[in-house]
Amino acid sequence: MTVIELKEKLIAQINSINDEELLDSLAHTVELELAVNNGTYIMSADEIEAVKDGIEQIKNGQWISHEEATREINEWLKK
Repeated sequence: MTVIELKEKLIAQINSINDEELLDSLAHTVELELAVNNGTYIMSADEIEAVKDGIEQIKNGQWISHEEATREINEWLKK
């Protein structure tokens, strides 16, 4: 499939979506990709706050390894 064909397919699929939350998520994903490719990304206030919270959690020892997270996710998916 060519790039043009893929774009046309995506546009048609997006035009058929009426779920505002899904469209918002798609728009955010595209905006993020464009920002990353342009070398600039400005975080929202919520994103900055989330990063600050994460840094505090790490400082307080509130973290788990990738392996532990994977194990927990696999346990949750079994439920």
